[in-house]
Amino acid sequence: MSILLDKRELKKAAKELSLVKLQEVISTLNAVIAEREKEAEIIGQLEQLAKSQGFTLEQLGYKLSNDVISSPIQQDNTETGKRPVKPKFKTINKDKQYFYLENGQLNLLRTHTMKKGLQERGVEVVPVTKVDKKYAKQVDAIIAEATAQALENYNSKVDAWNEWAAVNGEEILSKK
Repeated sequence: MSILLDKRELKKAAKELSLVKLQEVISTLNAVIAEREKEAEIIGQLEQLAKSQGFTLEQLGYKLSNDVISSPIQQDNTETGKRPVKPKFKTINKDKQYFYLENGQLNLLRTHTMKKGLQERGVEVVPVTKVDKKYAKQVDAIIAEATAQALENYNSKVDAWNEWAAVNGEEILSKK
């Protein structure tokens, strides 16, 4: 019954809207959709950052709305006794990296999942050998920045590992 009433109200509202108002409504809806997509992308980046640092989003005070089924109390109990992943330092080989241009700026491709998403949006992803010559000078700086970030991430994971390893009698790792 409420669906029928909603349809009737929508029809009445549609008859009252002029073309200009319709364009305003469409632009507002498009803006809301773009904002929601940006929020989803940022949440995905937060998830990746939290995982790379050895945390869950719940530990950082963020509750996912689609995780309502599982209770956070049960997750916390399983997380505390769980062995963390032993960190491995991954060197960034310049010759094997991929880059993409977005908003006139050269960026380093971080993951293959990211590559698929960029290609779906029409952004070209190229290997370092095919980077445009006017951006070639930026490649070394981007690689250096990514290496510094990888080193920082590794060292923070080593801290988390060493805390767990000290309690559980495992190998203590040294920072790089």
